[in-house]
Amino acid sequence: MKRILNLEGAINLRELGGYPTEDGTTIKYNKLLRSGDIINLTRNSLSYLKKYGLRYVVDFRSNQEQQTWADTTSDFYKIYSDPVYPLKGNGDKLAGIINQGDYSYLGMIYQSVVLDAHGQLAYKILFDLLLDNDKPEQSLLFHCAAGKDRTGIGALLILKALGVDDETITKDYLLTNLMYEDDTTIENTLNDKDGNQDINRMNMTKGDLQSITSVFKAIDHYYGNFDNYLDKALGIDKTKLAKLKSIYTE
Repeated sequence: MKRILNLEGAINLRELGGYPTEDGTTIKYNKLLRSGDIINLTRNSLSYLKKYGLRYVVDFRSNQEQQTWADTTSDFYKIYSDPVYPLKGNGDKLAGIINQGDYSYLGMIYQSVVLDAHGQLAYKILFDLLLDNDKPEQSLLFHCAAGKDRTGIGALLILKALGVDDETITKDYLLTNLMYEDDTTIENTLNDKDGNQDINRMNMTKGDLQSITSVFKAIDHYYGNFDNYLDKALGIDKTKLAKLKSIYTE
């Protein structure tokens, strides 16, 4: 099954099924999709996604982005507004401590997001919806604008929770760079001259290994391990984690 879904009007739309976990299971196909915005999906693309089983769409974009570029709506899925930004700001301070002066732009942003109270709330909502998506042959899509940063962090958290190893998670994140080898794609479609310039800058910055691996380090530094982070920051205790694995792995 293809990992990259080249549907008409889709941006960076990818299947997360098929990845192996450290428990010896595999992530189910037709359950999880990550994407850039879905504002230009065509009738053919919607027909494909209906057959795919799409029921939940989680939109990480800011309220302004959602109003300026509204998602394509349909009768077979529900859109959940779940803005990652604006952050409260407490994550910036914590990320600064872990970096100790070694500042990588994306790394700092990513660490701030996973450590920030509002960022954590946004991903807690994502995980609550993941738990709701427990019917067979039904799937959930989560997205931002480019499908790289806010979506990349979402994918990292989901894959890590399901037991995928860090190297595989990193490779999945870096796949975005293949989707955006031509920078004009982002320049022409995703930058809002009147919008949040931090988001614009993120969209124009290619993903790199150091930035994504720094997220693992920040979580371990402040929470001891990832399971503690799931429990304390996202409300996913052992019982919910077992349910999550039963829904998305086989």
